[in-house]
Amino acid sequence: MSQFRFASVGTLVLLVAACGETKVVCPPNYHAVGTFCYEDDAPVEDAGGGGSDANLPLADSAGSAADAVVGDPGAKPDGSAEAVAEVAGETSLGDAKPDTVKPDVKPGGKAVIGAACGDDLDCLSGLQCFSWPKGYCTVTNCDAPGSNCPGSSVCYGETKTNKLCHVACDLDPDCRVADGYACKRLTADFGGIDARLCAPSGKNPAGLGCTKASDCKGSATCLTDMAGGYCARIGCGPTDPCDAGAACVLRNGKPTCLKVCTADVECQIGGGNPRKCVDKTDLGKQAVKVCLDSSKSAPVGAACLTDLDCDTKLCTIFAKGTCAVGGQPCLSDEQCGAAGPCKIEAGKEKGVCTAPCAPDKKCPVNAVCVPTKDKTAGICQPVCKGPGDDASCGGVPGLQCVFGQPLAIIGVNSAPGYACAPIATGGAGAACAQTKDCNNALCLANSEQTAGYCAPDCGAAKFCPFGSLCDDSGLAQCMKMCTGEFDCPAQMACKGVSGLTGKVCLPP
Repeated sequence: MSQFRFASVGTLVLLVAACGETKVVCPPNYHAVGTFCYEDDAPVEDAGGGGSDANLPLADSAGSAADAVVGDPGAKPDGSAEAVAEVAGETSLGDAKPDTVKPDVKPGGKAVIGAACGDDLDCLSGLQCFSWPKGYCTVTNCDAPGSNCPGSSVCYGETKTNKLCHVACDLDPDCRVADGYACKRLTADFGGIDARLCAPSGKNPAGLGCTKASDCKGSATCLTDMAGGYCARIGCGPTDPCDAGAACVLRNGKPTCLKVCTADVECQIGGGNPRKCVDKTDLGKQAVKVCLDSSKSAPVGAACLTDLDCDTKLCTIFAKGTCAVGGQPCLSDEQCGAAGPCKIEAGKEKGVCTAPCAPDKKCPVNAVCVPTKDKTAGICQPVCKGPGDDASCGGVPGLQCVFGQPLAIIGVNSAPGYACAPIATGGAGAACAQTKDCNNALCLANSEQTAGYCAPDCGAAKFCPFGSLCDDSGLAQCMKMCTGEFDCPAQMACKGVSGLTGKVCLPP
């Protein structure tokens, strides 16, 4: 007796041995060619495989369906072996032995997500061989309903029309470097995520145009929010410097390798996408010039989400989520204190247009230099009229009009005054009634304990943020600055303290 053979096209197919020969029994609307079944409308492909997925031999994972029917000849569900045989006028396989029925297929491949491949059959069942260098086993259209990425792979779209499962990575060696792949920090433009994933390395260096990450050299990605695209590596620093011809600067709150320049003409890529050579400060606090778009313009203090929104080309991100209690903007749990944790959510990112400043670098008109923790540099923030003047702060949540001492700048009047400054929930100067309302700080409140402000420790550096002064005569706390009682919580006084350069809010 000849050996039984078995083939399938997405449905159960029966092969019957009769009179010493094997006969293929196909379901309705299919016809047999050799030992394979094809739809009546479908073109006949070579029986060795290689047609569309619909005409491929039965995969290993589907072979169990055949065994189940052979093992239970009495079962008769829709599409069962017996039902198909009856429709075709043939005898069922009720007497056949399971070990005599074998699938006529090419053995399934073993290549996992991201592995090299020549065709779909080189990949594990359910994966496809994508046409990247030397092939890339993946799941295409992984964002479709019912689809998902196996294991730790991530669904990401280099374009808006097709998303693929990518291998997650930390460094280039995690990817197939010899085949031309690199570990790229891909942006959320198409994928809805911000992650490090393996993708092909292109040829374009920093600053050149692009449409997708694989256009860009090495671990660089394509910044598609810039006109014409911009090849740049996201993630750099002292231990991970940029390639020659690029500088590491903050862009949209992330250290990014941008093309260095000396004049606007060096930044042009054609196609009506004007760029300018812009003054920036790199992560080593050195002045540099880099190429950036010049399409948008907003003043210091305006709300923003990207550097391109600002005329200073610096958008400082101060929130990526909200505190669990009260919903105040936050970047971390520490900023929420007792109102935490900080729930990081997509779409909750908030920023404000700023500019760097230093004792020898002044701010634009109508802005003052609000010092940062190193006390030798700061960020420019817009001036405002007084308590409650949120309109001058651009309506940016988290910014409050407070009285404080700007950083002294050569040749500029740096007298105390009102400016918009970020006040973290539970941070220095934040409203409180009890110490539990503050983040690692005491609550200095009025005698009735109904209103007060958070006064954290000044620390060894004796530094306090804009809007407060360090009183180290006792507990070394950051005291809220004031020019009158209207700057202080209810039923608190604005008083001078020995050793301080200004008045602070104190209980009566």
